[in-house]
Amino acid sequence: MSTRRIDTQKFQTLYTVAEAADLLLRLKGEEHKKESEAGQRWLRDGVNHKGFPHYRVGRRLMFTEADLVTILEDFCRVPGTYRRPRRATRKSVATAA
Repeated sequence: MSTRRIDTQKFQTLYTVAEAADLLLRLKGEEHKKESEAGQRWLRDGVNHKGFPHYRVGRRLMFTEADLVTILEDFCRVPGTYRRPRRATRKSVATAA
């Protein structure tokens, strides 16, 4: 019988969407909020539309800590920065007169 070497570094803790949303709030430095439904929706939308790193185990989305750190570094916007510059406001005809 042959013995297989198992790389234990590949075995990492997997978090469900609810656990990952709570952990992201803590990693981001925000207070732990009991209702993280918005965070869960953001994670699901990010996986489906933006390509967030994740694993699928059966029908479940799962995330490792490395995945969550990557999401924070690559996909979270820094407060005060904008993706595109704001448009200059147009003066309406009524206010110009």
